[in-house]
Amino acid sequence: MRIYVPTTVAGLAALHATGRLTPAPLPAHAVTPALRRSWTDADDEELEYAVLMAAAYDSLRLIAATSGEPRRVVVVADVDDADVTPSGDDTAVTVRAEVPIARCSAVHVDDADAEGEVVLALGRLADADAGDERALADVSLVAHELMWFATQEIPDLLG
Repeated sequence: MRIYVPTTVAGLAALHATGRLTPAPLPAHAVTPALRRSWTDADDEELEYAVLMAAAYDSLRLIAATSGEPRRVVVVADVDDADVTPSGDDTAVTVRAEVPIARCSAVHVDDADAEGEVVLALGRLADADAGDERALADVSLVAHELMWFATQEIPDLLG
């Protein structure tokens, strides 16, 4: 199963240093059967994008909780289905095992140009979590697509 693990720049540095996404259990997002049932007209690309955006939102929450660098980070990995359990909403899953970097296929990261908008989104996060639709639009950061990088590029991202 392909999973999308929300993290921070510091979390990405830890992945680079240790060679693993840890500690298990890991909160992540995935295209789950529940998501497929609720988005019956969506194709796989649309479903994967929705999952990426859910993980990016959780990355924003992690940045807020840790006062981390204002760049959303999502690591994509392929893991055994047996290691994944749905966790409530349509995309949330729990991964019961550490994920070695060899199972990671990509990293999505905000461009440095997005940092100002991420800071503004952090200021609206509590309102968004409370259901304020305008705040939800602000924190979605749709004007800033996450950039795609291969895992071999992690040192350059951190550099």
